[in-house]
Amino acid sequence: MHITLDRQTFLEHLELVGKVSTKHVTLPILQCVLLTVADDVLTITATNLEIGIEATMEPKVTAPGVVAVPSNTLLATVQFMTHKEITLRVDGTVLVVEGTGSKTDIKTIPFDEFPTIPRISGTGQVSNRSLFSLGIKTAGFAASLSSIKPELGSVCVLQKKEHTLTFVATDSFRLMEKTVPQKGVALTDPLLIPQKNAFELARVCDALTSDPELRVNENQCSLTFKHVYITSRLVGGSFPDYQSIIPKEYCTHTTLLKNDLMHAFKKTNIFLNKFLQVGVAVDNKACTIAAMSGELGTTTEVIQATTEGEALSLNFNQRYLAEPLSYVTDESIVLHFAGIGRPMVMEGVHDSTLRYLVMPMNK
Repeated sequence: MHITLDRQTFLEHLELVGKVSTKHVTLPILQCVLLTVADDVLTITATNLEIGIEATMEPKVTAPGVVAVPSNTLLATVQFMTHKEITLRVDGTVLVVEGTGSKTDIKTIPFDEFPTIPRISGTGQVSNRSLFSLGIKTAGFAASLSSIKPELGSVCVLQKKEHTLTFVATDSFRLMEKTVPQKGVALTDPLLIPQKNAFELARVCDALTSDPELRVNENQCSLTFKHVYITSRLVGGSFPDYQSIIPKEYCTHTTLLKNDLMHAFKKTNIFLNKFLQVGVAVDNKACTIAAMSGELGTTTEVIQATTEGEALSLNFNQRYLAEPLSYVTDESIVLHFAGIGRPMVMEGVHDSTLRYLVMPMNK
């Protein structure tokens, strides 16, 4: 292999692709990127067996070929070069990276064991990349970090209404649902994408400017951009019937400013106990947030609020209440209470695309 290419374009592709590479004790090849030159096109490939990604560019080709090199080593080498154009060539068991006055030899790894990236056939459906990413990032944080139930460690993508996609994640203690417009996509079955993989899909969507084609089969989903292809495995099984746990009726509705609640949590955060417990009490005058630490003391924050319905008091994990606030675009939020011991639902006053459910604590 012997090619000359634009350093900046190559660097951007390496940064995009290389983040998928992983340290793997038993499979060192997964720490590598695969560089393949054929038909005057360079393909840069990386995979961690969960997700695979390829990026292509058109260099000046002197000789085609294939080589696998450690991703971090190649990336760091190219980052510290300042040349507009650089040359890559294979010399025996090393990849030589050259620019004017600069030469680096990187030891290669036999590429025969590099895994094949799955390809999904069929016609793709054009997806809005920014909205696809928004759905993943908004819902994804609520997924479980445990591997015991893979479906709870995934982001579920489903179609509840035509021309929209709904993204849902839950760890059984809280649940986030976000619906975004997607006119070009129609799903017959929900997709369960592992959380880390979903965030990788979102990262790639955010890094690029073109909208991708979405393709799906039983085991994989993929996004195909102009010069980038990324594919993720899907989780088998079924996502929980989350609609059944969302209350149909509420006894109390409290409306307050999002920033007031965020400010209150910054204060009570100092006095949280080991359970991160915070008390939330609402009546027709205010919303009161309280925290107590046996070692530090207590604090109470009273927030101006408008409440319709019964006065009540519940305890929550403060992190579960604070995390969704950054995804609410409205200045005002409404808290829907279904009663003692039952879930609370948070929404933006004017935003029907987001719904967050959280269970109260028993203590």
